[in-house]
Amino acid sequence: MKNNRLRIRLFAPLLAGALFFFAPAAGVRSADPAAQSSEKTAAVLSSEGERDEVPVVGKAGFMTAGKAIGPLPEQTAAGKTGAARNGRIPRGVTVDGVPVGGMTKKKAKEFLRKLREPLPTLTVHTPAGDYCFSRPQIGFSDNLDELLSAAVRGGKYQAEIRYFLNGPETQAEYICANNALSALDAEVVFSREGFSYEESREGIVCDKERLKKEIAESLAAGPVSDGEGGARFSDVTLHTRTQKPAKTLADAKRGTKKISSFSTFFNSGDKGRTGNISLAASRIDGRTILPGEEFSFNAAVGERTKANGFGEAKVIKDGEFIVGVGGGVCQVSTTLYNAAVLAGLKITARKPHSLAVHYVEPSRDAMVSSVTDFRFRNTHSYPVYLSLKVKGEQITATFYGVDEGYRYEIVSVTTGEIPPPDPIEKKGDYEGVIREGKPGIRSEAYLETYRYGKLLKREKLRTDSYAPVRGIVGVLREKAALPQNQGN
Repeated sequence: MKNNRLRIRLFAPLLAGALFFFAPAAGVRSADPAAQSSEKTAAVLSSEGERDEVPVVGKAGFMTAGKAIGPLPEQTAAGKTGAARNGRIPRGVTVDGVPVGGMTKKKAKEFLRKLREPLPTLTVHTPAGDYCFSRPQIGFSDNLDELLSAAVRGGKYQAEIRYFLNGPETQAEYICANNALSALDAEVVFSREGFSYEESREGIVCDKERLKKEIAESLAAGPVSDGEGGARFSDVTLHTRTQKPAKTLADAKRGTKKISSFSTFFNSGDKGRTGNISLAASRIDGRTILPGEEFSFNAAVGERTKANGFGEAKVIKDGEFIVGVGGGVCQVSTTLYNAAVLAGLKITARKPHSLAVHYVEPSRDAMVSSVTDFRFRNTHSYPVYLSLKVKGEQITATFYGVDEGYRYEIVSVTTGEIPPPDPIEKKGDYEGVIREGKPGIRSEAYLETYRYGKLLKREKLRTDSYAPVRGIVGVLREKAALPQNQGN
């Protein structure tokens, strides 16, 4: 009998490492209900005759956030020192219903955290589609270190778990970037062919801050059942609002009403002059002048040279009409000047001709040259669109913009004449008047402003004087004396 007892003692350490007992695991919740019946706890006999509980699960379950409920009332001081004595968690300890007694703290943490995998999914619903987040976008932290270090025999604990979204600002920005849409204003497209329009578009604005807040709240609440034996976080929906465009198509069209127009006429039989007028007009036609922008005639048309496409026609130089390159261009600047004044634009540079011209009344002309420019500024709060067309023997300048009910009229007043000097004589084969003398003109121009037919004000625009034209009289050359016939 003594020998038999000795044999039992000798083999007891071996039995402690080899003998397993299986029993249902108390308090372990599986994500798969079918697996719950097969979950078991393996009990290992220690060398001291105690059992260390090692859970064996068929499928990982999930944990819910909570607090440690502390040791059972019957635990003793001796039980509280068990972990310090053998480096293992005291027996009977459970965390979230999972037995971990007899495990090392490291092993228990690894085991408990393994049970949480895979992490539940968080779904964000958006107009552009759903966004699903799980590990590694979703992370978690827990208090297992503190909890297991303080565990006592028989203690039943619940781990405190905090779930969070990694890079919440970046993730929210990514979602919003794929859902946000900038509102587009209706656009006016203006060219020589006239007007066309681009439709407006409503925008979508995402509430990014609310999205981040609701994601954090869903994760903080912890997983819920997905109805299929698994777990998920409560879904989040991206909240958006519609952004109206600042300018609709109707608004755009209201900014393209005719606000002024002015025409002058020319002789289309003068090919050089007609060509110059057409060329200069084509380089201005279809322009948009933005609020505050200044238009320069010389910058738009360019130098009046043959290299720049201009031909010869009559020009005024030193008080005389002579043939020069670019003749007729001043009629374009004059037509444009009148249309600009009638559109309520501010004239910033204008000079009269030295001689009165036939195509407008006095003080309504605008001369240009290589050193003299015609300029105006758009002082309206809206763009103005400029059309400058040549048709037949007529050139017409038209401005489009917002019709605010204003109408302008230019009144030309001749205030006096400048007598021409005595005519000069020109010897030749013709006797008589070659060119009539013409008196010069002193004139003023007034601008009358009306709104909805009511005269608001009358103001002087300018005072000009045009030089007289000196007459030319033809005088026959003296005939040479004929030689007398000599008799024999």
